[in-house]
Amino acid sequence: MGDDKEISVIVGRLEKLLEAKFGFRNTHLDAALCKAGRRLPHAMRKAGREVVAAQRLATHPRLSRQIDMDRLRRDSAALASFLETIDPADRRKGAVLSTLASIAFNLLLLAAALLALARWRGWI
Repeated sequence: MGDDKEISVIVGRLEKLLEAKFGFRNTHLDAALCKAGRRLPHAMRKAGREVVAAQRLATHPRLSRQIDMDRLRRDSAALASFLETIDPADRRKGAVLSTLASIAFNLLLLAAALLALARWRGWI
């Protein structure tokens, strides 16, 4: 029965990390992992799925014996260490720069198209 408490502590820690790093509010671990989606590497998504599966098994008295606690600790530690390395401010800055770069490229394409049109029509 001590494993149930340990699993809930692990899940609570991961939920808090996901909320702090991605801004998911009041979501359970499985919902937060779904929302994170491809922002997490494949190995981290798999580790998260293993933790969610263990959380579901922990609610059933007989099935809870199937949980491999060493594997659960390893998966949760790997996911937690990855989440701790994420810098939300850097993610926001990268998103803003990416958007600005996309806009600048589109403006350059528009300017080139207008220049080509002006040359073709004989205005230049």
